[in-house]
Amino acid sequence: MASAPENPPAIAPVKPGSSANETARGRSVATRLTEAEFGEMEAAASAAGKRVAEWLREAALAHVQGGQEDPETDEILLAELMGIRSLMLNLFARASQGPLSTEDIKKMSTYSESVKEHRAADLLARRRLQKQTKGPTDKP
Repeated sequence: MASAPENPPAIAPVKPGSSANETARGRSVATRLTEAEFGEMEAAASAAGKRVAEWLREAALAHVQGGQEDPETDEILLAELMGIRSLMLNLFARASQGPLSTEDIKKMSTYSESVKEHRAADLLARRRLQKQTKGPTDKP
């Protein structure tokens, strides 16, 4: 009867749900936080459904790689800027024709509020299309 080898080859246990990329990481970074700061990070990681270390790693890499941490926030900010731009352009154009009434300002404000999100989405779509049409060898 054959016996099992005395010293089977050592295989590193892999935790369920971990990727090969996680097991290949060999460097770490330590930092000190206040209790409040740590609580904020725990809450953000929990909201993202991630462990604190995983959330921090992704946030740090997104920052150094120029990625956007929250594209939805960026789109909201862009929409607000587009609304302000629309309002300012309309105000200046109308003011060049004479005095503005309160009703004129309310109409322009309502209009800019109604078009800001659509204009922001259009601008982002055009930028994405420009990036897609540029090949990897194309230079800006």
